[in-house]
Amino acid sequence: MAVADASVPELPVITPADRLTFTAFLAIALHAALIFGVSFTYLESRSSSQTMEVTLAQHETDRAPDDVDFLAQANQQGSGTLEEAALTTSPNESEFQDTVVQETMPEELPRPVAETKPEVDPVLTSAESSTRKALQDDQKQTESEQPKDNQQKSLRERSLEIASLEARLDRKRQMYAKRPRIKRLTSLSTASSVDANYLNSWRRKIEKIGNLNYPREASRRNIYGNLRLMVAILPDGSLKEVELLESSGYEVLDNAAIRIVKLSAPFPPFPDELRQTTDILEIIRTWQFRENSSLRSYAQ
Repeated sequence: MAVADASVPELPVITPADRLTFTAFLAIALHAALIFGVSFTYLESRSSSQTMEVTLAQHETDRAPDDVDFLAQANQQGSGTLEEAALTTSPNESEFQDTVVQETMPEELPRPVAETKPEVDPVLTSAESSTRKALQDDQKQTESEQPKDNQQKSLRERSLEIASLEARLDRKRQMYAKRPRIKRLTSLSTASSVDANYLNSWRRKIEKIGNLNYPREASRRNIYGNLRLMVAILPDGSLKEVELLESSGYEVLDNAAIRIVKLSAPFPPFPDELRQTTDILEIIRTWQFRENSSLRSYAQ
């Protein structure tokens, strides 16, 4: 019968459940890495970009210096008392910044104008001094007389303008006085007794002549209607003019009315009272050609 050695430790027993658990863990870890994109990169350290200092040359030379301390847009031989090379700087801060070097010219200051004094003759005779004084006195007197001359000139111009205006006014008054005095009798005017008497006699004569000379064509065609005429009469009763203001719509009636007025002229002369106030009497009346072949004149 064999006897077991007590000094040898017992190994753990791996069961199928342990293997399944470990396999599931590895699968989950692998899927998580694929899903979340977990990756590891190595960052290399990079050196910073190099900088270059460039200075601005103020004085250009043809020959390039042997030892170059700075870079510039032109050749320039350095000078000064410093033991080491140093950039040229200014204690004042610039009010603007620019990356382009531009050529500039110093602003020229205006030169002072030298005062010129008139040359004076060292010797002046008494005759020259007296003549110059007389000229100065005449100039002062002329300057003092100029305002008076200007004032007199303006007064003359105003007088001429006033005279011209008065002449124009007189001319207009004469023209207005020569205009004929026209009196118009219409339906809107109020006639005096003299005007009413003259108008009444004029109307009776017009209607009498009109009924005697009524247009035959209008009677034959049974045409009737109203029209308005203006009849202008002179003081001696003669006919000045006749004007058709509103047509009846029939040429035969319009022409008949004008013909009746001309047949009725001349009319009675103006009475003395009417002659004193009127040079032309305008009578505006409505003429009515009625259905019974009669003529009537009335104010409307």
